[in-house]
Amino acid sequence: MTTSSSRRSTRRPTAQASQQTRREGARQIISDETWRQLLVSDGTAVTSKFQRNFVRAAVARATGKRPSLMHLTLGQAARVLQCVGQSPAKLTAGGRGVPGVEKAGAITQWTLFGLIVLIATVSSPAGFLLAAGIVGLMFFLRKRRRDRQAWEDATWAPIPDRAVQRIEVPDVQIEAEEGNAALQRVAFEGAEPISAVTPPLSTSRELYRMSLGRSEWPNVEVVGEHAYEQAIRAALRGSGAPIAVRSDSEVEGLQVELTPEPDNPYDLNAISVRWRNLVLGYLSREDAIRYAQPVRRILASGLTAATTARIWAFDGGNRLQTRVTVALPEPGLIAPLNEAPTGVTTLVPWGSAIQVLKEENHFDILFNHVPPDGVGLLLVSLHKAIHALKNGTERPFVEVRLNGERVGELSNVTSAHLLPLLEHTETVGETALAYAKITGSALAAQLVLHAAKATEISNDWLSDGPHPAPNLLPWATGYEVPPAYAT
Repeated sequence: MTTSSSRRSTRRPTAQASQQTRREGARQIISDETWRQLLVSDGTAVTSKFQRNFVRAAVARATGKRPSLMHLTLGQAARVLQCVGQSPAKLTAGGRGVPGVEKAGAITQWTLFGLIVLIATVSSPAGFLLAAGIVGLMFFLRKRRRDRQAWEDATWAPIPDRAVQRIEVPDVQIEAEEGNAALQRVAFEGAEPISAVTPPLSTSRELYRMSLGRSEWPNVEVVGEHAYEQAIRAALRGSGAPIAVRSDSEVEGLQVELTPEPDNPYDLNAISVRWRNLVLGYLSREDAIRYAQPVRRILASGLTAATTARIWAFDGGNRLQTRVTVALPEPGLIAPLNEAPTGVTTLVPWGSAIQVLKEENHFDILFNHVPPDGVGLLLVSLHKAIHALKNGTERPFVEVRLNGERVGELSNVTSAHLLPLLEHTETVGETALAYAKITGSALAAQLVLHAAKATEISNDWLSDGPHPAPNLLPWATGYEVPPAYAT
């Protein structure tokens, strides 16, 4: 005889199994081929951390699996959200993509994490082991996500056809018949520039370091790099990081040059990224417009725009997955708005920020140098001056001049850090120059000096002087540069 309780216990597993089956049946399945279509390169900006996490969570709710998507762009994110039934407008909801909001959120997250670790450490004698376990778990999860990303890069990238090798780049398709090493342009839909053959450039040009001595971080994405597999392999080999099949390779600090291509048939503003005259890819259309003026000014002045890049690559056997990023400051902070003064000058190395004082008394001069977007770079000269105090004593300080006119001074403390250097340059007959960031509007302006302290200057730098500032053409909205694209 079967009791009611036994009947209930018999039915319960069946009901639970049916509910689980319904849940599993409701899960969306996204095939690898669909992922390849969703993640095709589109040249849009890279998503922020919070935007990526939102997309990953949306995919996890729809499919039950959380992807990595570390290199997700805004265009790719919109397509993925549409695929799982979410509105792309949610990418910007709740402050996502707003730098200030996301920075506050990141600070809050790390603060809470630090508090949890601290509480776990002091809560019990074994708290230290618990805190170490929490930190170790965090690093384990990060490693697992990097491994997952490597798998996604190898699996979800576009697969070339057997008869025709297609190299996908944003809005551009290049086809080359199998076995033919030379690429031929057969179709263009109007976006990113692709250079099939790199024309020779002069190797006698002096390098213009776009960082100007600042720390470099590869922050700008390069597009179209999948079309330049051989050049990227050569760059990896030349940097001592050759890549093997079914493995990845990475190189950082790779010196590259930015070359404008005014004759590029796809984009007159195109700027290619080159290593030893080999094209590795291009700046996106949006970035090419932003950086066109400073890069062309450097080239028109007879110099080469140089920076560093990071290359990551994974050899999947039948194709090479790559990601190239370059280190670029904001366009307005690459080259000074004014020219260096005449005479024997030496440019002080870039240093930490130093606020210039009393610049409000010289706004009539600074007003003429505030750029339209409100932020720019200037070359200023530094001079030792004397304040005569009421008690008859004299106090030296550093006076800041712009094109020979006083625009401010440094405080007593900061002047003490620079005066030994200025006394040296004055002794050897040189005028010390430094970069200064100007920020302002039609109402006010301020200067922030970037100059190394005397204690940060090496003896080699002192003995090798003078160090003149790069000789650039006067600032203009446009410059004539030689053609650099060839079919």
